[in-house]
Amino acid sequence: MIRKYIPESIKRKYRFLRAKLLTIGLRSDAAPNQPPEEISASSDITVVVPIYDSPQVVCRCLKSIERYGANAEIILVDDGSQLQETFDLLQDYQQRNSWTLIKHDKVLGHSQSCADGSQVCTRKYLCFLNSDTVVTPWSWRAAKEAFDLDSRIAATGPSTSWAFTQQVVPKAKLCRHFWSDSQIFAFAHEYVEAHKYSAWVDLPEISGFAFFIRREVWENFGGFDENLPDYGNETELCIRLLKSGWRLVWTQNSYIHHFGKMSYNEMKVPKVIKAQAYIREKHGDQIHL
Repeated sequence: MIRKYIPESIKRKYRFLRAKLLTIGLRSDAAPNQPPEEISASSDITVVVPIYDSPQVVCRCLKSIERYGANAEIILVDDGSQLQETFDLLQDYQQRNSWTLIKHDKVLGHSQSCADGSQVCTRKYLCFLNSDTVVTPWSWRAAKEAFDLDSRIAATGPSTSWAFTQQVVPKAKLCRHFWSDSQIFAFAHEYVEAHKYSAWVDLPEISGFAFFIRREVWENFGGFDENLPDYGNETELCIRLLKSGWRLVWTQNSYIHHFGKMSYNEMKVPKVIKAQAYIREKHGDQIHL
């Protein structure tokens, strides 16, 4: 209760100092090479990135993909962005890397953007990636390995810094807005090394910030529910997958950084409540929201 009386400026200073302490030992100039097995694994994955403005954070995302997702098929979906800076940024990355760029004249929502991106994909595994993420050298192999080794696994997700599932690493959560890309890479290396032999963890839901799914399963299940344009779409799909007997697993030995609440519009509470009500009406109380 005391916290609400503490000035916001003091809270910000405390969070900054806490992050500084937790960052001790992480190199600020880390530029790790990507393991060959990660490069190879990315060749089987299509990465679909729905984008709505926020060019500064989108730039960090695309820069990391360019560096550590070179063999993946990259599809950018500009969902009606309004800023010239966003347009120029997407054009630059698309032309430089020969990525696919899909443009919506108006905002259609995250679900429709994912659907449109998936329509032109050619790889057997899909990754729907939020634009407020930074991929690391250890982003792809674990998902491909899970799919290849267990045909019952429909969807996977990596460890991260922000999510509403167990996938969050506490240290990374506290530092997620303070680390540079180099410090993110340094942490990811440290974390993945410590969890390289970790078993998969079955979850009731895979967070949507980096949602890996078999393309065949995505198509057979009809993708995200069109009645959930922005919120709760991965939750609802995960419920359908579990009801049909599929596994959903968190691959602890992979890491994609997620800033959280910085892609698309900031989460609107009324829309979230409406989405939750829709899912409950459709699936009953067997949900984890």
